[in-house]
Amino acid sequence: MAPTRVGFIGLSKVGWAPKAHLPYLQSSPDYEIVAICNSTVESSKESIKAYGLPSSVKAYANPQDIANDKDIDLVVCSVRVDRHYATIAPSLKAGKDVLVEWPLGKNLAEAEELLKLKNEGGVKNAVVDLQARQAPIVKKIKELVDSGTIGEVLSSTWTAAAGLGGASITAAYQYTAKRDVGGNIVTIHFGHSIDYIQAVLGYGFSTGPKTTIANRRPTITLLDNDATTILNPTLPNTSDDTVFLTGTLTSSIPISVSLRGGAPFKGQPGLDWRIAGSKGEIRVTASGPFLQIGLPDMKVEVHDHASDKVQEVEWEEEFAALELPARNVASVYRELKAGRINCTFEDAVERHRLIKEVYSDSGIDAYGGF
Repeated sequence: MAPTRVGFIGLSKVGWAPKAHLPYLQSSPDYEIVAICNSTVESSKESIKAYGLPSSVKAYANPQDIANDKDIDLVVCSVRVDRHYATIAPSLKAGKDVLVEWPLGKNLAEAEELLKLKNEGGVKNAVVDLQARQAPIVKKIKELVDSGTIGEVLSSTWTAAAGLGGASITAAYQYTAKRDVGGNIVTIHFGHSIDYIQAVLGYGFSTGPKTTIANRRPTITLLDNDATTILNPTLPNTSDDTVFLTGTLTSSIPISVSLRGGAPFKGQPGLDWRIAGSKGEIRVTASGPFLQIGLPDMKVEVHDHASDKVQEVEWEEEFAALELPARNVASVYRELKAGRINCTFEDAVERHRLIKEVYSDSGIDAYGGF
């Protein structure tokens, strides 16, 4: 089978794309990068050179050029969320396959419009990178639940500290302090996390959800990227740093989710997820909530009630030769090549609607319009 020809939007010399997307795309015979589109042609050329891509790779600065290029089969977008719409809309209109990071759009209205463009353009494969669905640890937890290891699931509690959203922020993440940009701990940290919680326990709610969000830090400290110099001690912050959710899933499982900004309590895990059953309990811990990326200290334990013993559960990592951020993304690409979509635009819009509910439940009308 011929390799899928990729036009990559947002392959800069720093950021997420080089760590998460590039390793698999450069090593797999199933994909070939044929074009780069950064903010300038010069930046695109610099990335081509920096990553040792062939000289035949085209350098673009306009997403329309990517859409017009007949040699591109798949458009990959890894830019800031408030730039997703402008960068992938031309390719959707042109009928090209698209893979874009989560969130799909900066708000619900953008996500719905992108879904509309996808349908109108007759796009066959439109993928959103909610990659925790591919994470071996998440699949192992679901296997434990589905196999009856802990008996009937009675309830689940999930508690985490986001890391981001605390008293200070570095310059590279300054945009996350603006709620209307659409990239913050509600949309990103909570969005990724509630998706993998529901991937294990079931999508949809039969009761609720009831939610509370709050911004408890209207100003924060802006640091340089080395976090050594204060650039602004009172940076205005409109993004929320606290999310609480309770409800009962359509699987009849009551859940509670508690996420706050900042670092965890010293010496304690940044994620503590419990799934209580009639015969035992699963506990998942890590230094943070990002199971979709993977963390070196991720641990799954099962407490068996009958024996009163706790056993650590192992799982087999896929793409272990790659660094953690690239592994689950690699699985998304592998599945796409086989014709299986990790998360459709339709799924992503439903995720956006849940986030809209979270805001609305707290009386915040901040996630609907452009």
